[in-house]
Amino acid sequence: MKLSAELKNFYRRSVSWVIRHNHNNIPFKYESHIKLELNKIRKMLGVKQNVLLTIYWCLAILRILLVLVPQTGYIHPDEFFQSVEVLAGKFMDVECSPPWEFNATFPIRSMAIPYFTIGMSYKVLNGINYILKVYLGTPVVTPYLLLIIPRLLMCLLSFLVDYALYKICSNNNEKYKSRLVILGSSYVTLVYGTRTFSNTIELILFSILLYYVCESLTFSNILVKKRDYINYRYEQSKTLAEKVKFHKLRLFLVSDTFRNCFVISTTHISGVRGSCPFFFWLYRGVGTKSVTALQFHWRMLLFCLCSIPSFVVCILVDSFYYGYITWGEVGMLDVSIDSFVFTPLNFVKYNIDSGNLANHGLHPRFLHILVNVPLLFNVLGVYVMYSLMRYVYICFLRKPHLLPSVRSVKCLMTLSFLTPVALLSVFPHQEPRFLIPVILPLAYLHGLSILPEPDNILVEALKIQPKENRSEVQTTHFPLKIWLVANMLLMIFYGFLHQGGVYQATAYLQRDLVLAPSTTEFHIVTSHIYSLPESFLMQKPSDRLYRSGKSQYSVSRRVFLYEEGSKGVDYILKKLQDIISVNGQRYTKSTAKKFRVYLIISSSLNDKLSESSLRQFFTLNLIKTFYPHVSIEAFPDLTSYCTDLTAFFYKDCVVLSYEQYFSKVIQSFGLSLYEVYLNNI
Repeated sequence: MKLSAELKNFYRRSVSWVIRHNHNNIPFKYESHIKLELNKIRKMLGVKQNVLLTIYWCLAILRILLVLVPQTGYIHPDEFFQSVEVLAGKFMDVECSPPWEFNATFPIRSMAIPYFTIGMSYKVLNGINYILKVYLGTPVVTPYLLLIIPRLLMCLLSFLVDYALYKICSNNNEKYKSRLVILGSSYVTLVYGTRTFSNTIELILFSILLYYVCESLTFSNILVKKRDYINYRYEQSKTLAEKVKFHKLRLFLVSDTFRNCFVISTTHISGVRGSCPFFFWLYRGVGTKSVTALQFHWRMLLFCLCSIPSFVVCILVDSFYYGYITWGEVGMLDVSIDSFVFTPLNFVKYNIDSGNLANHGLHPRFLHILVNVPLLFNVLGVYVMYSLMRYVYICFLRKPHLLPSVRSVKCLMTLSFLTPVALLSVFPHQEPRFLIPVILPLAYLHGLSILPEPDNILVEALKIQPKENRSEVQTTHFPLKIWLVANMLLMIFYGFLHQGGVYQATAYLQRDLVLAPSTTEFHIVTSHIYSLPESFLMQKPSDRLYRSGKSQYSVSRRVFLYEEGSKGVDYILKKLQDIISVNGQRYTKSTAKKFRVYLIISSSLNDKLSESSLRQFFTLNLIKTFYPHVSIEAFPDLTSYCTDLTAFFYKDCVVLSYEQYFSKVIQSFGLSLYEVYLNNI
């Protein structure tokens, strides 16, 4: 029976492997036996590969479910006030509180991408709500839908990051399953990747940019080798027929000079920070015989030309949005240079001034490297720091040949992490969310270090020290365990615990506003929590005119928010007293208008609040406590109460039973909603 070439090769390797490991074994003699063994090995490898893919798809489903639950965690006010709060007010016809970044006199935020992503999702929701309101007679929009619709859109767009990583690996014949699992299990992807941060949009754009640059880089590397080989054979040809043959082959080669130029230029203009991938795209093949310096300049020129359409679109969208230009002025040709606004330039002007950044908090310039990278990426951050120190040591030894090639994807990914982190470290205001776009380079570089992926081979190579390999196999699981535990804890903390009661309290007040008479005003004081997204209260804006037949009318403002930050309890009580006094004089018992005063404060301050409120002429009535809620601004003092066992370690603590102690601890991790009543009512 004649064996195929593949089976013969496997037969020779299997025989040599059996002889080296077990002299008593007899090599296979029949092709059927060899086929059987081949199928066993292939099934074994297939099972391992399928397990990783199954894990990834489970993580993908988890990402969507976490959006729908929803995640009540509140990472930073910018996740609402840089997109949702502004666009909900425009498309959903609700009262909102746009932040200072969107001031028309000096806007620093571009609305081009948020308008056509989050804005369009709200426009579709508003259209569906209008249709259902006409046919069913009742609106369906709730704070829940205002929260999850843009998050669901960002979640779906975040899968472009996964797809980019998959394509980068597959185009270079590299393992992608483990890398996808690491990317999908990161809390940066599960939490930050589904929020409405501007940095999340930047993550998606940066991933698209990396994919197209890597695709161009890989294509150029292959093309340069083919072109150099054909040119070499053409020059070495001795006959005219051979020269004609290789000349025809040269004609079949596709030019790579302007490959993916339009997409790369568009993503850069749309808001990608750092130009490291762009320089890799620009430098492709430069220095070889087949790529001249003239092609380098042609690439630069075409890149600038391809940037013009997206550049003009962004300026026009921002100019129309902020009211610098109107269609009436365009029709009258009343257009000048002052009719346009360039928000990225305003953004740079604002951020280069340290005085402006001081209003948001100044941080040491090493905060990104020493704190934010480990906080966001934990094990991946440790691996990348180790590799960077290793590269520095190699440079110190003057062995540049050991570094990744400048034309390799590995070098591109390394610098795609290092360059943004270095540039952002120049500015003294540093927040962890600024670094989330670099999750893809880190997953590519060190995903296999955390979760090794089995090689797709038929016969395993000879291992010299099998005993030591057992310990290696055991230690390789330790980084994975640390990775899973750390990301699970951080996902729970930022996804559900951190400021987790704010959304719940807002939704509760929205239902209360619906049930209360339309003439009742709500005065809401907040302390030691992030800002309430006013759009979730779903009140009609007071600065618009509405039509009812031929008449026009406006609505008066019902909700008044008082954000007191982290001010003391005594100041909060004084603020409540002033609000009650002022409104008590405006609305007497005989008027139809009424007002209510609410206080939303971290439950860890309930005891101080109860003690201080005894001296006031009003009463604080606890309506509801929302769990879970962790406020770093008012973290519970766990030493103020103790049990019999721990009383020895703390002084001046109130001794409680175990049941009372744990109940007190749980109650302190909540958000309390109080209604304020006058004592004489």
